[in-house]
Amino acid sequence: MTAERRKARRKNEKNRRQSSGVPAKLAVMLAVVAAVVFGVAIFFKVNTIEVQGNSIYSAQDVIEASDLAIGDNLLTVNKDTAAGNIMARLPYVESVSIGRSLPDTVVILVRESQSAFAVNTETNTVWLVSPQGKALERADTEKLEQYPQIMGVVLRSPTAGQPVTSLDQNKLDAAIAVLTELEGTGILEHVAAVNVEKEYDIVLQYDERYQIKLGGTDEMAYKIQYLSAILSELSDFQAGTIDLSFQDGSKAWFYPEQ
Repeated sequence: MTAERRKARRKNEKNRRQSSGVPAKLAVMLAVVAAVVFGVAIFFKVNTIEVQGNSIYSAQDVIEASDLAIGDNLLTVNKDTAAGNIMARLPYVESVSIGRSLPDTVVILVRESQSAFAVNTETNTVWLVSPQGKALERADTEKLEQYPQIMGVVLRSPTAGQPVTSLDQNKLDAAIAVLTELEGTGILEHVAAVNVEKEYDIVLQYDERYQIKLGGTDEMAYKIQYLSAILSELSDFQAGTIDLSFQDGSKAWFYPEQ
C-alpha cells in the first residue's frame, strides 16, 4: 500500500470517528437542556402574589387584572404584559412595577391616583381625570361639587384608562403641565379649581383662601417651587391673591384680601 493510500485511509477513519461522536454529544446537550427546563418548571412555580401600594383597588382586583396566577412559572412571568394589563383595566392605577422574589413570590407595586379633577365633555357629561391626564370614570353630576375642576377645557369622548384629548389641546396640555408639577408638593390636595380658559393666564383656586395667578406654562417648575415657599410663610388666617405671572420681572406678589 502506498504512502498516499495509507494517509487517505487514516484521514477517512478519523472523519468517521468524529462524525459518529456528533449525535452522542447532541443527545447529551439535549438531555441537559431538558433537565434544566424540567427543574425550572418544577422548582420555580409562583406560590404567592403580593400587592403593595394599593388603596382604591383590592389586592384581588390587581391580581385578577394582571392575569398572573398561582402555579405560573416564576422565571418566565412576563412583567411588561402583566403591568400593561393592570394599567389598561384599572384606570386609577398610574404606574406599576413587578418584581420576583425567589423562590416563589411575585410582588406587584402599584401607584394609584390620589386626586381626580372633574372636566366637561363635548356631550355635556362630566368625567374625572387624573393629574397626568388619564380618564378615570364618568362623574355623578349630583356630586360634582365634591371634586376640584379643570375649567376652560372640553374633552373629546373620554375612555376610562386612556389619555384624554380636548377640543382645545393647548389648554388641556397647560392644565396637565400645572397639575404634574404640583404632584408631591402637598399643594395639589388644596386645589379647588384650575382655570385655563386662557392658557397664558392660568389661575388656581387654593381652598377658599388664595387665588393664584401663574401666567403661562413657562418656568412652571420654578413657579411651583416659589409658590411652596410663599405658602409656607403665610399665616393660616391670611387670604388673598398670589401673583406668580412674572409680568413685572421675576418677583411674586401677594395681595391680601380686603
